[in-house]
Order: sequence, then structure tokens, then C-alpha cells
Amino acid sequence: MEPTESTISEHTRKAYATDWAHYTRWCRLNGHPALPPSVAQIENYLTDLSRSSQLASSSLRRRRAGIVWNYRQRGFDLEIQSTPLPDTVTALPTHQVQRPATKEAITPQEMRAMLATLPYDLRGLRDRAMLLVGYIGGLRRSEIIGLDASLDRSDDSMGGLEFRDNFLRVTIEARTEVRTVTLHRGSSAQTCPVHSVQQWLHFAKIEAGPVFVRTSRDGKRALSARLNDRHIPRLIKSTVLRSGIRADLPENERLALFSGQSLRVSSAKLATADNRVDLNLTRALGF
Repeated sequence: MEPTESTISEHTRKAYATDWAHYTRWCRLNGHPALPPSVAQIENYLTDLSRSSQLASSSLRRRRAGIVWNYRQRGFDLEIQSTPLPDTVTALPTHQVQRPATKEAITPQEMRAMLATLPYDLRGLRDRAMLLVGYIGGLRRSEIIGLDASLDRSDDSMGGLEFRDNFLRVTIEARTEVRTVTLHRGSSAQTCPVHSVQQWLHFAKIEAGPVFVRTSRDGKRALSARLNDRHIPRLIKSTVLRSGIRADLPENERLALFSGQSLRVSSAKLATADNRVDLNLTRALGF
């Protein structure tokens, strides 16, 4: 039984109204009258829509149903809704959901340039430590933000820190895994992940609880609130712009290459260049 004005839901009615507005706009742009109805014209519209959009066949059928329903509300009865889609539509490949493109890996030279844009105030110390922990440790942005300063962790923590003489051990506890990441000391204070974390914790006066927290407006005090993980993609993009990385590209294209997952992507690519499980990535990068 075909839907009537009284049987369709409010959600469907709104969808059908959108379908009708889209179809009549297509008619105007192509110089075709929407009234009286034409089955061939509707099929041409569906064919054009399937070639210029990511819509699957099921969505095209819904669009056609919306057009037919709107015509029926205007007194026109079309024998089209129960027929197959036009051959030109069904012959087209089925569109699949496009997954986000993998973000660009950051080279060691580019990371040095990004770090060089950060000041040595409290926020700069924090952001430097975050970039190095994520870059060398291969941590997800939620894992970076979720770190606590010790293994005695808070309720919203995802991991804890344990300092040793020559390295920093990071224990991550996600829902389905527990893993340990070792960050070795580097040869330069500017790029050493262990030194950077220690400097931040010292000047921020953090001994327990969240590692990476917000700062006061004047940037002189560390607050108790844990940072939101959206800070990391913003930090990456801002340091990319200031460092002049990929300056040959327009700004929007440069920004599109990098995101919060760039740190993890970079670490994975750098580590696979060496088959050793116990790779000291800090030393391998010359950091």
C-alpha cells in the first residue's frame, strides 16, 4: 500500500519535501518544467544524480519515492515507484563510503622545525612534551591527553608514567589492551622526550593526576583540568603553519595533510624502517 498524508511520519514528510525541492531545482537549472510530470524526465534526473553524487541505489529509490509522493499530493498518479530503476542507474558502480585519507607522516626534520616554533614559557613546555611523547611513543591523541603523572592513576586516566635513569616508561591501559611504551633519553634537550616531560612537570608543579592540563589565561599557572584531545590537532596544524612545512602548497592543502593521527602515523612509519623490536627511536632519529 502506498503511503498517504496520514500514514507517513513527520521525518518522512520532511525528507520528501527535501526530495521535491532538489528535483524542482534540477528542473529549473536544466530548463525543464516540473509540471506536468514526466516519467522520462524523472529517470533522467535519477541518472544525473547517480553520476554526480555518492548516493547508493537505496537512496535513489527514496528520492524517487519522494518525488512520486509529492506529485500525488498534487493530483498526479505516476506508475513508476514500483518499477526498477533505469538501466543507466543500476549499471553504475555502487558507491561506497569514502574513508578519510591517511594523514601525512611527519619527518624528523619537520618535527624539529615544528618544535622550534614553540616558546619556552609554560604552554610551550607543555606543547613540546606532548608533541614528542606522541611522535616518538606513537600514542593516540586520547592516550596522550589521558596520561597521569604516576602509575597511581585517576578515574579518567588511560595511562601512567614511570621515570627511570635513561628512559621513561609509559603504561597504556585501553579497553582491550595493556601495553608499555619506552621513551629513551635523547642527546638534545630541545628534542628529548624524557627531558621535555620532566621540564613540564617541574615548572607546572605536577606530581600526581593528569599530566597535560590547561593553563591560566596569562600562561603562568598550570590548572587542574585535563586538556581536551582536540588540542592536539590544533597544535599540530598551528606549528605546521608557523614552521613553513610544505610551504609550496596553499594553506588549506597544507592543513589537510596533517591531523591528530599524524603523530601515530609518523611513529609507525619510522619504526618499521628498523626491524628491531627494542628500537631506540629517540637515538635513531638523532633526537
